[in-house]
Amino acid sequence: MRIALLSLLALAGCTSTPDAPRFDFASDAYTLQPGEEKYFCYTTTLPADRDIAITKLTPSYGVGTHHILFAQVLAPEPAGFSECPVLTKSTWVPLYAGGKDSGPLELPPQVAFKPFSRGQQVLLQLHLQNASDAPITGHTAIRIDYVDATPDIMQAGIFGFDNRKLVIPAHTSAAINEMSCVLGADLDVFAVLGHMHKHGVRIDLSRGATASAEMLYQENWNFDAQPISSLGLKLKQGDQMFTRCTHDNEGDTPIVYGESSDNEMCILVLYYAPIGMPGSCIKM
Repeated sequence: MRIALLSLLALAGCTSTPDAPRFDFASDAYTLQPGEEKYFCYTTTLPADRDIAITKLTPSYGVGTHHILFAQVLAPEPAGFSECPVLTKSTWVPLYAGGKDSGPLELPPQVAFKPFSRGQQVLLQLHLQNASDAPITGHTAIRIDYVDATPDIMQAGIFGFDNRKLVIPAHTSAAINEMSCVLGADLDVFAVLGHMHKHGVRIDLSRGATASAEMLYQENWNFDAQPISSLGLKLKQGDQMFTRCTHDNEGDTPIVYGESSDNEMCILVLYYAPIGMPGSCIKM
């Protein structure tokens, strides 16, 4: 496989109006052969002349993109391009997570991702798969809108539900896997992202003593369109939460949890503000 050199468009101050600074962060062209599946990482730095708060993230998905992750890094990563065959690291602070064609994430007024040190290194990770019988070439980018950081801007965060104990038997329709979690803090949610793979049928989030007691979010799954959806939701410390995923498996072998597009996942990502308890609920 031939990997093109990294090209970063770090256009700090490329603006539509003086009040809307932004920059674009893009990979150069990548090429994958039939059947190849890769994790590529790219790094750049935020503007070095000011303290910023990120207000909107707009991805542009290249061919073969399974998911993208945009993150602040707490420990230095290789400059430019590197292969990074991991789902995430403890030193990455996710700011945007998106599946296929998830679309933009625009934060509410007076809410932003912050704080960032001047010249902070950030990372764009691509999970790519070529499921076709011919080579594919593409590139992926993310546009970052920001404002000057001020004390009155609330800091946004991400909270995730991740069920990794999935069992989807062979020749099964509507196999259900669910997990529960008791929240340790209040979450004032403004957006949600569900994530499954090619066998997903439905994903939902509920609250109460039992699953589905109070349905908060539900989505019929389409692998080719995985939107980040606006969702005004106030969750309280002590709330019992349930996530449930439904999958079909017409194949001859069981399907389990895995990062590959040919395995499965059951993930819900909640965007909320102001930031409080970081982390996630994970069923192993």
